Amino acid sequence: MKTVVLAAIAALPFSALAQQANNFVSFPDNGVYLSATDFSKHKLTDGFDSDQPGYRMHEETFQRALKVDQPNAPEAKFALSDLWGERKAGVDYRSFDGELYRVEHTDRVYVYSKPTPSWMMTSGPAQSITSYYFSREANSPIHLITSQNLEDIYYDQPDKQAAFDQIDDLSKDPANQANHLVRLFYATDKSTHAAD
Repeated sequence: MKTVVLAAIAALPFSALAQQANNFVSFPDNGVYLSATDFSKHKLTDGFDSDQPGYRMHEETFQRALKVDQPNAPEAKFALSDLWGERKAGVDYRSFDGELYRVEHTDRVYVYSKPTPSWMMTSGPAQSITSYYFSREANSPIHLITSQNLEDIYYDQPDKQAAFDQIDDLSKDPANQANHLVRLFYATDKSTHAAD
């Protein structure tokens, strides 16, 4: 029963989005977010859809910059250090310390993912694993999901400290670890009230 309740609570943000489907406003597939505020308001600069001819977004090879090519307009060039993030093919990414992180969750806790190459010696081809990260706010630094990082960032929430201690037990399954973290922020109040 507890699992069903937690699953229902975790699905709340998604069901709220589904209920707003009749108010759907078209949102471009590609573009750049200049700030965290732009991201939260879905305000893309130089946005375009993937099927629009003549539009293209690409990183400059030697200049740590992002270019947006548009027909009948000069190309737009943005230094990666000046961007909050970008949207590529309908997926949002946040730029932090010169790296791009895929945005996975943005309510109560920000969760990101990033493929990490695995150089383990195996008989098969090299594989990449996905690592998961978090930030407290849209503009906060990004940290790998570990109990120590969570305790340092959420030092003012002692009610979650015991649950954070269990996060490292899931480190062999990073996706489950990220899911567990999100569920922690939707936990219901388990206190009982005494009768008057």
